[in-house]
Amino acid sequence: MGIRKGKNSDIDDIMSIKNAVVILMKESGNNQWSESYPARDTLLNDIENENLYIYEEDGEVLGFIVADNHHAYEYDDIPWELARLDSIAFHRAAVDPRAQGQGIASKLFDEVETHFKNEGYLGVHTDTNLNNLPMQKLFEKRGYEYKGKLNLHNNLNEWYVAYEKVF
Repeated sequence: MGIRKGKNSDIDDIMSIKNAVVILMKESGNNQWSESYPARDTLLNDIENENLYIYEEDGEVLGFIVADNHHAYEYDDIPWELARLDSIAFHRAAVDPRAQGQGIASKLFDEVETHFKNEGYLGVHTDTNLNNLPMQKLFEKRGYEYKGKLNLHNNLNEWYVAYEKVF
């Protein structure tokens, strides 16, 4: 039980979770993810770069998150407390809908945050779609501070909200 780095053999479970989450996102009006994003190749690249972390219980993959040093250049306009070098960036997090509401996301975040705190990072920078209210609630519940709004990847039609947590 707990987190570990993802392996190529996890990709089918990861994609199954991603596809199930896309359905829930669309139903709630959140278009952050789609059938084509995050792509299988993107997630395999995250695994290859050892940036994708799995949360599992009893050998079953229940969630995942990507954590790396790739802060989007659009983050430059956000008034962070911490510098990029002092913070890890969280991307692409999901919990299997069949396991949602059981505290899995909090367990995943607890363990990944502790891991990076032990690695010497002082906090986390992250963002989520303005319409992704469940993720915003999770961030706020976990002590992340709202830092501002931004557009990503030259997409001026979609707004994101930036959050920071200082350990």
